[in-house]
Amino acid sequence: MSDTQIVAHEYSVVNHPELAGDKHEGEKLTAAQFADLYAYICRVGTFAGFSAVPWEELGMCSVIDEPTDEPEGLRIYLREKWPVAVLEFDIGYRVVPGMITNRWQQN
Repeated sequence: MSDTQIVAHEYSVVNHPELAGDKHEGEKLTAAQFADLYAYICRVGTFAGFSAVPWEELGMCSVIDEPTDEPEGLRIYLREKWPVAVLEFDIGYRVVPGMITNRWQQN
């Protein structure tokens, strides 16, 4: 893992198909960059399962799909260009505290 700081990504839609051209080639995350971002969210985030993350808030986020050929790869959610959650297929969400309204913490 690198020692670089996690900073907001310049573009709200990172791995969108429209960015596949040569003009945007350097703007997608590499597998190593994605792995670093995932590790950061796991380190600072809290496991929240599936039901604790409101779909309304996920709709306000942009998504980075894991750069893999696997059909059920990881999905990282960004809000205002900052990482807020990761979806692990068949497991649930890991959420960065304070970034998404956590229903499970309101009880």
